[in-house]
Amino acid sequence: FKKIRAPVELYKLLKNFWEVNNGTENQVSEAWNTGNIYVNHWEVDTAMVRIDNGTLVGGGRDTYETISSMALDVLKEWTGNDLITTSVYGIRVYKEGAILAPHVDRNPLISSAIVNVAQDVDEEWPLEVIGHD
Repeated sequence: FKKIRAPVELYKLLKNFWEVNNGTENQVSEAWNTGNIYVNHWEVDTAMVRIDNGTLVGGGRDTYETISSMALDVLKEWTGNDLITTSVYGIRVYKEGAILAPHVDRNPLISSAIVNVAQDVDEEWPLEVIGHD
């Protein structure tokens, strides 16, 4: 794994999108499959502010494609491999009491990135990454 700062333009785009769209009216509750334990969704709802939502200020297909392309460039450089984008979700909102459980992403999510856009917490969330080495 590699911890880096997001490219300035990528972070600015995400941060600006978040700042104008972070109201609860723009947060879509996530539907998790029965048995999914990535997050404790049965206790605390998680929500998504989708960057591909064209009804949001600065959102839509163009924003999705721009963010996807910027992130893909970073992942290609990091892995040294030619990659294709399989998914770009948006900005996930974890609420008080939410737990993101340790898990292994499913295929084809072999290389992925997390960008912390905004955080208002009493204590930092730890991020545990287990390498294949």
